[in-house]
Amino acid sequence: MKQDLFSQIRPSAGVREDGPAAQGFSLIPLNFEHHVIDEQVEGQRFNMRRMFDLLPGSVADPRTLRAAEIIKLFNAVDNTITRVGAARLFLSLMEPSFSLAQVQARQQSVRELQENTDLYAATRAFLSAYGEQEDNLFLLLNAHTDPLIVYRDYRQATQAIETMLAAARAMPQPESGCLAGLRDSILRFQDAPLRHLLAGPAFRTFSGIKARHEKGILTPAWSFRPRRLDIGSLWPSLPGAYFGAAWLSGVMEQGLAKTLFYSTGWLGALGLAYGWFLKPVVDFDTAILPIRQRLLESDTFIAAIEAIAAIDELASLVAYTENMPHPVVLPTVTDDASHRFVAREVRNPIIALTDNNYVANDVELADQRITFITGPNSGGKTTYCKTIVQNQILAQIGGPVVASEASVNIADRIIYQAPNFDSLADEEGRFGTELKTTRDIFFSVTPKSLAILDEIAEGTTTHEKLSFSTDIMHGFHTIGNSTMLVTHSYELVDHFRQQDKGSFLKMAVADDRPSHKIAEGISRDSNAERVAEKIGFSRQDIRNYLKKKGYLRE
Repeated sequence: MKQDLFSQIRPSAGVREDGPAAQGFSLIPLNFEHHVIDEQVEGQRFNMRRMFDLLPGSVADPRTLRAAEIIKLFNAVDNTITRVGAARLFLSLMEPSFSLAQVQARQQSVRELQENTDLYAATRAFLSAYGEQEDNLFLLLNAHTDPLIVYRDYRQATQAIETMLAAARAMPQPESGCLAGLRDSILRFQDAPLRHLLAGPAFRTFSGIKARHEKGILTPAWSFRPRRLDIGSLWPSLPGAYFGAAWLSGVMEQGLAKTLFYSTGWLGALGLAYGWFLKPVVDFDTAILPIRQRLLESDTFIAAIEAIAAIDELASLVAYTENMPHPVVLPTVTDDASHRFVAREVRNPIIALTDNNYVANDVELADQRITFITGPNSGGKTTYCKTIVQNQILAQIGGPVVASEASVNIADRIIYQAPNFDSLADEEGRFGTELKTTRDIFFSVTPKSLAILDEIAEGTTTHEKLSFSTDIMHGFHTIGNSTMLVTHSYELVDHFRQQDKGSFLKMAVADDRPSHKIAEGISRDSNAERVAEKIGFSRQDIRNYLKKKGYLRE
């Protein structure tokens, strides 16, 4: 039965408490990543949909990640070279760390790669060397090979491991603890007994496959050599070859030599047939699969692969900063009792990558625990909120945020509630569906949480919506987390402004058009008429249609 590497890896396998896994580099519960690297979907290097479907509860839930466009964020940030690195980066974005030590360790590594250009170049060279042969390694690890060609695949896989070790040895010694620990995790495998088993020779014993130094001198053993023709398949042909040579050379009476040649030659043919057809099947079951299993169960080997993934992720974050045409900064990250996000000239990490004219904004989520955002439709409110969520996630994976300066507190929950119109199967209707989502959010947040709500209490009367929304927002204010509400209900915002609770932002308008610039205040214009005109459904468009169809006469 075919199995995948990630369905076998265990978290933090065999890594010291001060090693890479302790600093947040483990590939996490990796039976969760079944088929991520083995199965490709729509040209992806791993199955993003599968990872989403199996995502356990974490800092951000699947609904938040979809609303925050996590796949687009990954595509923007992804500059990885290896498939394990790409999977590691995507998993980090889906499960940002809530450990300050992990975040700071990653930041230290990113900063060293930014400042030490020689180390960064050597790191990319190491990843390229491994990446060129990564598929050969995973053919063996995922058992996606055929016994008749298994020797080639086995040799290529062992060569991939040797290339990995040689490239790691060529890397300069990093100064940061994280990078140094990751490099050490890779090199630790070169002295492991399993590495000697792969280099050969290997021996099948009653207690399993072993390297020469692992078995005793008197231990019964059957050697394994990864090729069709060896002494085991060639020795039956030796008598026939000898008598054939004697027959042709005349050193033996020809009649006798001929008889002996024909009587022993079939053994040679049988040996060659065994070597060509049967031996690969036998070796596959008795040697190659057991060696593969030892690899998958090896703490040292798994730690090496995890380290490669982590190094690639860190190098990818550095490449992202180089590609970004706007200021980026490694934020000051804290782990205080209350969430905060304060930044200057913040930009969206996805859109700003290709938009040199992207409008920057400041973010001040600190003392005022609730923030109301009003403004016209298509004015940039949703993008502003996504910008905060996406940069919060980048900060919590130890990466840069797209800002000139930033201070971010670790969030124990990152929540983005966007309107959900797919409620046909819910007996409560739209109001009940949205209210249950808001309820779950409310009961899950703590003062350290970041919650962004795009309208609440929709699907009921204006009066009831205002009443429910007021109670809900008072509740969030009491909890004290960072809560942002995008709303067109200026009556609700007026209520909190009169009580001096919260901060009040609006998307500014210039020349009757959205400027995408945030400003203090309350917007009382949804700009609905302009949006209706833009999509061809204004009052005049409706009237013109009715006249055209003859439903309306002058």
